[in-house]
Amino acid sequence: MYANSVDAVYHRSRSPHPQIVGTLLRFRGAAPGLGLLRDHFAAHLAEQPVLRQRLEDIGGRTCRVPAEMRTDDHVRHHAAPSGRTWGEVADALHTLPLPPPPAAPWDVWLADGHRADEWLLFFRSHHALTDGTGRAHLINSLFGSAPRPGLPVARGGFSLRCAVRLLADTVSGLFPGPAAAPAWRWLYGPASGSSRLTCVSLPYERLSQVGRAAGVTTNDVYLAAMAGVLRRLALDRGRGPDELGDLPVAMPMSTRRVGEESRPGNHLTMARVPLPCHLSDPRERLVRVHRATTRAKRQGRAATSRFLQEHVPHRISEAATRALMDARTAPVSCNYVPYREPELSFDGSRALDVTSVGALMEGHLLYTALTYHRSVARLAVVHDAVLPDAARVGHLWTEQIDVLLGATGAGTHTGSGASAPPKARTK
Repeated sequence: MYANSVDAVYHRSRSPHPQIVGTLLRFRGAAPGLGLLRDHFAAHLAEQPVLRQRLEDIGGRTCRVPAEMRTDDHVRHHAAPSGRTWGEVADALHTLPLPPPPAAPWDVWLADGHRADEWLLFFRSHHALTDGTGRAHLINSLFGSAPRPGLPVARGGFSLRCAVRLLADTVSGLFPGPAAAPAWRWLYGPASGSSRLTCVSLPYERLSQVGRAAGVTTNDVYLAAMAGVLRRLALDRGRGPDELGDLPVAMPMSTRRVGEESRPGNHLTMARVPLPCHLSDPRERLVRVHRATTRAKRQGRAATSRFLQEHVPHRISEAATRALMDARTAPVSCNYVPYREPELSFDGSRALDVTSVGALMEGHLLYTALTYHRSVARLAVVHDAVLPDAARVGHLWTEQIDVLLGATGAGTHTGSGASAPPKARTK
């Protein structure tokens, strides 16, 4: 079975960073036995095709082929040092090697020992196996009560206007101009190949309050806060406010249709969203971000990208996908992966929260992903070691949420125009 062009790009990635993505579940209480977890995965392998495949280049094409399966090779135990935080445990696990061929490139770690009353499950896979939306469905299927179908994200059909815009973005990726404005050159390679993972949590209601007060989605709130973070980092590096301009970030958009939640592979496209980091007014930054994300959705980018990926020659589609992901035109990735399953649990323990962890593509030094489950929002930040100040991103982001709460009057907002939960689906 041929893989699609996005799968091929991840499979053939030339990044010094391993293309390992994952989902971390945190539980309260005593950890279950490893044998019980292995039995659980073994019982569900037949209904999860993504866990029984690997990718291989055959005749110049990337193909999905059956993989060897020994549950003991994929379901592992990590005895964490006592006193470590769950974030430190996740950082220690996130870049460990995956099972090598001919095994399927995924594993799940049961980690305990860092605290007497807490344990973790960390599912990881090579990015070429599946995207964030597919991984969310997999986690919901394995640990949820009754996974619900996702929203129809690839609405509409082919749009010539959108195709022209995609072509323009592709050309800019193939032939990028000057690497970056001077204020942003610190975000561009070369990468060291060593990465760190940091995570922060906050009540989801804080983002939702800002969204309701401003009439925007929580994805907009997330990105506007990130604009404030990057502005702060640039100013702290000695750049003047007048040197800053828009900073384009890569925002994955799902192209899956209803009923395709469990389909293996990466069904997504990239939209470039300009973050107005030059604006000092946080509310104005939020308005600008909302306009940009609304424009990207209305252009029919997801449906048109899906059509082109399925109908243009594979080599052209793969080259175009690689160009759309080029770090020289959007050096930061910002992903949003909501977990809508009302309860995730295992062996009688309910998951307290969920974290989605991404990978750094070639040339990328900074990746962030926002996840929410139940009442907790979690921001994961993956950054190359050449950006030591990126370890501050999570803390600065929570500060920027507070700034937006104040700027929009969200803390005292009592209007009835609450926005619905965000419908934008990401990878």
